[in-house]
Parts: sequence; C-alpha cells; structure tokens
Amino acid sequence: MKPTLVDAIAQFGRNAKAKLANPSVTGEPEDQLRGPFEQLVRQMAALCGFAPGAVVTVGETSVAALHTRPDYAITVNGALAGFVELKAPGKGADPRRMKGAHDKAQWLRLQSLPNLIYADGNEFSLWQDGKFESAMVRLDGDIESSGAKLAPGPGLQALFESFFQWKPIAPRTAKEVFKEMGI
Repeated sequence: MKPTLVDAIAQFGRNAKAKLANPSVTGEPEDQLRGPFEQLVRQMAALCGFAPGAVVTVGETSVAALHTRPDYAITVNGALAGFVELKAPGKGADPRRMKGAHDKAQWLRLQSLPNLIYADGNEFSLWQDGKFESAMVRLDGDIESSGAKLAPGPGLQALFESFFQWKPIAPRTAKEVFKEMGI
C-alpha cells in the first residue's frame, strides 16, 4: 500500500526519536538520522510515483574533485540524481547560516554540486547549482521529541519531487564543457 505523506513523516519521527533517545547507547546525533532518513527517501519516492527500488540511497559517496563526501548520493533509475547532506538535529538546513568552521568549509565545497538537499531532520532545503531553489521546509514538531506526532511541512513533497526529477543541463559549447571540467 502506498504511504501517505502524513504516514511517512510520522514513521520518520517515530524511528528517529527511538534512535536519538536511546539511553543504552549514544552516538552522533547526525548518524542516528541515517536509517530513518533512508526509509523516508524510499517512501517519498513512492509518493512521487517511482517504482520500488527506483530511488536508491548510497551512503558516504566520495566526490573526489571536491575533496568531500556528502552523506548520500541518490540514484534514480540507476543514474545519479543528486546528493544529501544530513546535519545534527537543530543545526538547521541553511548552510549559509552554519557556525562552525567545518560546516562552513564543507558548504564551500558542496555548493558546487548541481542537486543537493541539506537536512537536519526538522528542516529541509534544496540547492541546485549552488542556488537556493525553494522555500525552507520545516516539519511540524521536533525530530527529537515528537515521535509519531511529527507532521509534514508545506512543500516537502514538492521539494523531493524537484530533487528526484532534476535533469542536468548539458553544456552547449566546448567552452562550457571545459568550464564544467574545471579546465
């Protein structure tokens, strides 16, 4: 059965809260979002009309030319569609407002990626060719405490649809090809 957006976000909230609040084992908060986020991507893909397995998350994919490793590369029907960078809950999804030196330096590298989602579990933003593409989407509730009561914010499904359906713009001239290659 195809999930609803409300169901998908409630499950995301429930799964993330269970990991973030686990008293027996603690880990980096950002890392606790990984499993719940992967499931959310599968459900968002289904909501956006993709067949099961058409959208795949590939963790810690190196982008050697940028000397960075976003948390995920996302493929759609076997082709690279874009990247996702997860941040710890509460850091926000606007990389321009990141405070730490690591986050600022990371954004300088990641902003050249053509299709990128930044997310902290509470907020999601879409960046295409280094430009902010849509309104910041904030979920209703808090990823650390709302559990199944976490609810979607306006525009979340549209953000994922735009991300999944992104098509690169092919260079028109040899000069543009060389520019894309950094030559």
